[in-house]
Amino acid sequence: MRSLAAALDAAKTTRSRIAKEQALAGAFRELDGPQLATAARIATGRTLPVGDGRSLGVGGSLMTELIVQRTGASPAQVWETARQTGDLGEAFGLLVQEQHEKNGGDPAGAEVSLDDVAAMFDALASTGSRSQKLALLEGVFSRATALETTYLAKVILGSLRVGALGGVTEAAMARAFDVPIDDVRRAMALVTDPGTVAVLAKERRLGEARFELGRPVAYMLATPLEGVVQPLDASAFVLEDKLDGVRTQVHKSGDDVAMFARGLERVTTAFPEVVNAFRAIEGDVALDGELVVMTPDGRPRPFQALQARLRRLAPTEDMLEKTPVTFVAFDMLHDGQGDLLSLPWLERRNAMDRFSGQRGPRAAFLINPAVRLGTEAPLPEQLDRAFEQARARGHEGVVLKRIDAPYDAGRRGQAWIKVKRAFATLDVVITAAEEGHGKRAGVLSDYTFGVWKDDALVNVGKAYSGLTDVEIDQMTQRLEAITLERHGGLRIVKPEIVLEVAFDGIQRSTRHKSGFALRFPRIVRIRDDKAPEDADRLDAVQSLFAAQVETGHREETEALEPPPREPKPPRKKKPKEAPANQLSLFGDPEKRR
Repeated sequence: MRSLAAALDAAKTTRSRIAKEQALAGAFRELDGPQLATAARIATGRTLPVGDGRSLGVGGSLMTELIVQRTGASPAQVWETARQTGDLGEAFGLLVQEQHEKNGGDPAGAEVSLDDVAAMFDALASTGSRSQKLALLEGVFSRATALETTYLAKVILGSLRVGALGGVTEAAMARAFDVPIDDVRRAMALVTDPGTVAVLAKERRLGEARFELGRPVAYMLATPLEGVVQPLDASAFVLEDKLDGVRTQVHKSGDDVAMFARGLERVTTAFPEVVNAFRAIEGDVALDGELVVMTPDGRPRPFQALQARLRRLAPTEDMLEKTPVTFVAFDMLHDGQGDLLSLPWLERRNAMDRFSGQRGPRAAFLINPAVRLGTEAPLPEQLDRAFEQARARGHEGVVLKRIDAPYDAGRRGQAWIKVKRAFATLDVVITAAEEGHGKRAGVLSDYTFGVWKDDALVNVGKAYSGLTDVEIDQMTQRLEAITLERHGGLRIVKPEIVLEVAFDGIQRSTRHKSGFALRFPRIVRIRDDKAPEDADRLDAVQSLFAAQVETGHREETEALEPPPREPKPPRKKKPKEAPANQLSLFGDPEKRR
């Protein structure tokens, strides 16, 4: 574990992608088998194999108890240290380091192997007993160095941010074992578990990577229309509605039905109505689609309605009755005999249509319609008309799909093109900024912003896209100069900088003081021509929300599950343990970007 912790620390302290890759490659090269698999998972912020479906069940409260037990610090001291460092894992490592320095160094003979770590992860996920979890943690952390402590705590708490996710770890595998990076990427798209792929790379068996039923494949992604770099031949594409739901894969093998969300987590128990629908179907299959909530007459309800079902391991009877979920399939990945990824979209669609004749209750399993584009009008005119029709049906927009394209797992290419338009733009004021991750580690690239309510700014969202690297570097200098408070990677800043942000909608929020949150905000431009007092007011947000309600794209009722919490300094008091019945439908925030 020591060499991996050192590599992670080296990756964290450099902005150079090559240096990150080299540091991780050095650690991977020393390992093989299960130890290598564990190291590769940890490097990507995971504790268990992709698709495992279990949670460690360790949150801030239990970790704080461990730190107190391990270091002798009081809970108040732990959280004051966490406030200063901006991270509970960093605080744990610092307190252990201070303890070791008092005692003359690391404990004699102390050693934590990656086998010990893997066994601890599995045992934590296999028990619901708090006392047993604490004993398991103590058994490993009592032998860990300060650096090992820091990174073990970070990965357990889901806060491992060293700029080594995704592509960096894949490139590190390629460097470590001298294999082509394209082979690593292909294997990762099919297998999705970094531990399995690392072992295949070391043993030079990447060609054996296969998509299997019951294990998620990386999602194919759509490119925004503005990102298309060549003229489009309308005859080569079909149009589908772009659904406003949660992207999900459903895998059926015999009586076993597994569901995987965008972050590749298993979410099967959260949607029993969909599972029951698929159990009634003959044959085996893997489908790609979206989970949505439908009205009795078949109209999709806005995403807001689905929030009551998110982050629940098992829904209540009341939830099942009030917000029944439908799986709307739009691609077939496996037909029970083998994967269909290499087949053209048209062949996959024909196979899905044949399969759909065997489907169970229509209320829980539908097929997203697809229509061919015509030649009677120019493509822009057809897209404008189709977009407005899709919006009238309650959807986000439309998606163009090339009929001769394979399912390019894990890639965002020109075969799928999403046509969305910003609902509106607002002029907002930056109130806080956070350090980014990956290539943006060390710069302030995530901006929380607000609008005016009377004489105060109230936050309405956070954006991290839209600026160039040069603009982010310049923005970092400006924000550092107006920083009022520092809390780890978070800066509270003077409200001086105005941004114009575009967004796809507005929803109610119980976590923003404004009472609202912008959906998918992105920066259009920096408005240096405007003073902070010229930014929009809450009245404008309220009017835009009311317009959505009128068209049926939002519901007036307040969301039961609010959007992500706006940045705040860590509180000194002991936090509440995350409920054991929560899950993540979206995966790590960095991977969503």
